[in-house]
Amino acid sequence: MENTLGKSRYNVLALLCIVVGALLILENYGYINGMYHFWPVLTLILGVGLYLLYAEREGRNPTILAIGVYLIQFSALAFYANYTSWASMEYLWPFYIGFLGVSFLSVYVSTKRGTIFFHLGVFLVGLCIVFFMVFSVDYRLWPISLVLFGISILLIKEFNKS
Repeated sequence: MENTLGKSRYNVLALLCIVVGALLILENYGYINGMYHFWPVLTLILGVGLYLLYAEREGRNPTILAIGVYLIQFSALAFYANYTSWASMEYLWPFYIGFLGVSFLSVYVSTKRGTIFFHLGVFLVGLCIVFFMVFSVDYRLWPISLVLFGISILLIKEFNKS
């Protein structure tokens, strides 16, 4: 039963890739329009595929999980930019840092070990929030991120002592 479930997941992934590829080919030859907005589906499929690969395997590799989670988050931001404007990345770029933090936190939650993943994840999500606040208030306040980074290094050093 479990082997059949694994095969059906790969079949769904394969069919999604075939459909998306066929639609993009049709657009390239002018038969349909607007499919270029859906290119983030490819990174979404890859991210979900990596997540399923992580969940399915016995010897789970946290790197596969982290990359999968990052690609899923990136896909959401790419969809947003496709339907609004890529010029918004001028303000939304801190999300990339936050996505990395969420990826580290997902590794920590799934493995239930490696406090470095927790600390790094919290730091990166916090850095993302600080960058949003600093650059939306006054860009000259960006050195606050360096101060917070230094404090987080000291805190990690203290947590590793105990």
